[in-house]
Amino acid sequence: MKKSFLRLLGTTLLLALMIGMLVSGVGWLLGWRTSVQFSNGLFIPGGILVVLGILSVMGGYGMRSDFHVVYSQSAGDMSNAERAQRWAADMTQGYSAFIFLFLTGGFLVGLAVLAGILL
Repeated sequence: MKKSFLRLLGTTLLLALMIGMLVSGVGWLLGWRTSVQFSNGLFIPGGILVVLGILSVMGGYGMRSDFHVVYSQSAGDMSNAERAQRWAADMTQGYSAFIFLFLTGGFLVGLAVLAGILL
């Protein structure tokens, strides 16, 4: 558990740094010279990733709360245990995407704050 959590933090931090370098490179090519421009440039992708993470959870909730989807799942030949495992796997997948996107976006927002303070 601890090892997978550290791997998740490392992956999200690495992805945030890669996105940050890409945004900074594009900003440098566009002629950004102030810390506010770089801070805003890092904040926008971070905010977009956080919103995408929230939307992934909301979409999963929308599917779990839709009567037609729930009824169609109960009409199959799965047992209650298999149906519960499927339900748990769907929830875990939605929340995993949320956590991954939220952490990556949070790191980018943190980089944006640091860019605004340090530059």
